[in-house]
Amino acid sequence: SSGINAEYGEFGIGIGLFILILLWSVVVFAGIITLRWRNGGILTVSLVSLATLITIILVFIPRGDTNSENTEPTDSLFIPRILMLTFMSLSVVVGSVFWFIFKCVQPVYAKQSTQLYEGAMYRTQKQIM
Repeated sequence: SSGINAEYGEFGIGIGLFILILLWSVVVFAGIITLRWRNGGILTVSLVSLATLITIILVFIPRGDTNSENTEPTDSLFIPRILMLTFMSLSVVVGSVFWFIFKCVQPVYAKQSTQLYEGAMYRTQKQIM
């Protein structure tokens, strides 16, 4: 016995939580990208609505036999572990979004060439004289 419960995975949480984290991470990232489009607001609201529906369905799916008596000891650090995992996942998503926005999508403006402008002015003045 390695201390890993096969029902809950290595971290003591089920696969459903990982599915929800992945789902919402993709929805947030896609929502940020689609908000820049012309009708992106409609698509973003649709994505969030679909993710909410999938979340509700996954929450209410039966997780197995809940009537059996479980005599195994419970993990008292379950909720703090979930909160830490959620906070770190959100931090990665927010950090990635800010990195993408401020490093990858910054506009590059053209600079006016002063040499060409000064040369044109010089030729124009020379033609006048």
